[in-house]
Amino acid sequence: MKAVARSTPSQQGRTWGLALSVLAVSASTAVSVIYIPQALLTAMATSFGAPAIATASVATAVQIGYACGIFLFVPLADRVHPRRQVSVQSLALAATLMCCAAMPSIIGLAASFFAAGLVANIAQVLIPAVSTLAPEGKAATATGTMVGALLLGVFGGRIVSSVLSDSIGWRFVVLLFAGMVLATVPFTRRALDVAWMPSAPSAKYRALLSDTLRLATRSPELIESAVLQFLVFAVFNMFWTVSVLHLTAEPYGWSILQVGMFGFVGLSAALVTPLFGPAIERFGPVPVIGVALVVLLCACISAFFDAYVLVGLALTMFVVTLVNQAVQTSNQSRVLAANENSAARANTLFMVGVFMGGSVGAVIAPVAYELGGMTPVAASASLLVTVGIGAWGVVRARQNRRGQSHRESVCLVQ
Repeated sequence: MKAVARSTPSQQGRTWGLALSVLAVSASTAVSVIYIPQALLTAMATSFGAPAIATASVATAVQIGYACGIFLFVPLADRVHPRRQVSVQSLALAATLMCCAAMPSIIGLAASFFAAGLVANIAQVLIPAVSTLAPEGKAATATGTMVGALLLGVFGGRIVSSVLSDSIGWRFVVLLFAGMVLATVPFTRRALDVAWMPSAPSAKYRALLSDTLRLATRSPELIESAVLQFLVFAVFNMFWTVSVLHLTAEPYGWSILQVGMFGFVGLSAALVTPLFGPAIERFGPVPVIGVALVVLLCACISAFFDAYVLVGLALTMFVVTLVNQAVQTSNQSRVLAANENSAARANTLFMVGVFMGGSVGAVIAPVAYELGGMTPVAASASLLVTVGIGAWGVVRARQNRRGQSHRESVCLVQ
């Protein structure tokens, strides 16, 4: 239910635009944290004298922590005002990052990054809030803006980490991100304070978690979207997890700084992401997802041939990133539209599925790369996308049947 603004339409539009910008920055800053280990894998491995594949456990741990934290904390947004929840989680995230910077071993670092992942899901609290706050007919566009902001955080964080790693060391890079998270708190609180937030229900925490799980049986759109995004995000994470290992190895032999600059390939995809909102509103999310999956399969196949051709590799990574954003915007818009009265809980299950997919990708990719470089990675990714296309076909068929049943019901009533 939309709450009512306490201002004129023009004032509301200006206030909404400013609030959206602030919340997008907050979301991008928080999500950048869970990609720090990917950018710093080589630096961390050197620091601890450990093989890169062992250090990759840190990247996996933070993804698993993020998925668990989404389930445990995001449903609270249907009970607690987002301003309070985001403030508390931001303070906890900054504290856990400080602990990460002090860890003396790989095991301790993985454990502390798991804890950081648990509370880093601030963006997933903000996305349902933004969907609620958006003016009529702009929810998909607003969601696309937030998803694009997340991509800025993902790759902006990688770039900043890589640029500073050689000069100040990975530990101070982590402390810098802790400071950035703290800096967003007062602005985010203000953006949510002026917001027209609906009143939160008084359900108990245990009931919220139970009802979150029950949504899986009540919302076929939620399960369908979570499965599709699981597969797509696994592929996205596979390519970007091994990109550091691939580009720092021969024949490239790049420095961490140079690999960080490669992040601009992914960052450029963020500029296009907001355009998906209008396309989804015009054609619907399911058709957009179908086209995107075919494009993603082409990109995975191209990875068999362009792993050692820099321009081709960059184009493949751009397409993989762009498709992930298109599919996530489509899926998330579909989930939120189908679960308007339980948006935070629906978003919880959806994002748990997404980051479990990311965890799977983070596990598969280094192992596949160790077996034979980019060829096994491309083969694994192609298989996942093929499964995704099959799943999309099932979703499309079910959607058509539901639409037919609805039309028949309307005819009977008439």
